[in-house]
Amino acid sequence: MDKSQVVEQVQQLKQALMEIEKRLADADVPLAVLEDFKMAVDHTRLSVWAIMSAHTDQYELASQIARFRVKRAIDMFQHIRSDIDTNELTIDAPELQEFFNSLKIMLERVERFYQSGN
Repeated sequence: MDKSQVVEQVQQLKQALMEIEKRLADADVPLAVLEDFKMAVDHTRLSVWAIMSAHTDQYELASQIARFRVKRAIDMFQHIRSDIDTNELTIDAPELQEFFNSLKIMLERVERFYQSGN
């Protein structure tokens, strides 16, 4: 994707976000949907900030994005715990088994990472 395409896409996204903002003011949107939307916007905002602040240091940029992903995962885990506690997410949710498997793999990797000391 060349620079002009990126600029055009950013402008389209900005317009779409402004339209969504207007609609949200007039709509009765469930809190969970608003929280998901907020997380997506926060993720985009902080990713753009990381790109802007890193300038040309690709290692620092990758490091900032990785740390941000961890922060987002923490937020998401807190929401998922709440969803389980309030029965918004139940054992028969089709995504839960895949989430559980992914979580086990991630836990194994994090444990190995801590054990290696790197």
